[in-house]
Amino acid sequence: MGLYGLWHNEPGDESSQKQWGWFGYGKISCDLGLVISNDGMRFREPVKGHVFISREDAPATPVPGKNYPTILAQSGNGILNVGAETRIYFGRWLNAAYGQGYLGEIALATLPRDRWGAVGLFPAAAHGGQIPAQGFVWSAPVRLPEGGFELLLNAEQAGLIDVEISDARFALLPGYSGDAAGKTTLSGGLDCPVGWRTDLSPLSGRTVRFKFNLRRGPDATDPRFFAAVLQAK
Repeated sequence: MGLYGLWHNEPGDESSQKQWGWFGYGKISCDLGLVISNDGMRFREPVKGHVFISREDAPATPVPGKNYPTILAQSGNGILNVGAETRIYFGRWLNAAYGQGYLGEIALATLPRDRWGAVGLFPAAAHGGQIPAQGFVWSAPVRLPEGGFELLLNAEQAGLIDVEISDARFALLPGYSGDAAGKTTLSGGLDCPVGWRTDLSPLSGRTVRFKFNLRRGPDATDPRFFAAVLQAK
């Protein structure tokens, strides 16, 4: 996960002959957008142009009588998990006119741990009832720990999610898929343990994928799948 600057110019005279006509001190503002990556090197926006942290929600301390814009600045992606929270430390500064009250600050945003965004089902009512009441998402290949593992779901309505295991080429493994898919007994939370009826020890050290199946509940409730955590035992 990462954050980047969404910069905004102020409307105005864009003539290069007029200094500070539309950019620079007192003109430019910046929000923070969200990017994700599968390898920590190549990042992409899950929703292009989406404002994840708004300067309107985290304004820098103003200068009395002035309406200078705020610039949010993510330095080094100061993101860490503490207990049940994900904490995001970021910089912000007041883009005041030159020499007229520049101010830099450090701010903190929090969210429930790892709940950056969720996978869910399309609401059928919004699509004429034609959207299937189930769906799935695959994990990337992962090498399982040698000494056993536990899979935890970060989800709401977690009982509407089951988990199948395949090899790295998407071939589902008997004993860990279909009717034998893993399930959790918890209705939701940050750490919902998934259990399988079949012993997991034969999978130690293997490279597998997890397939997360979501289905709509009988009362039209939909699951929200935020994250999965693989822990070695």
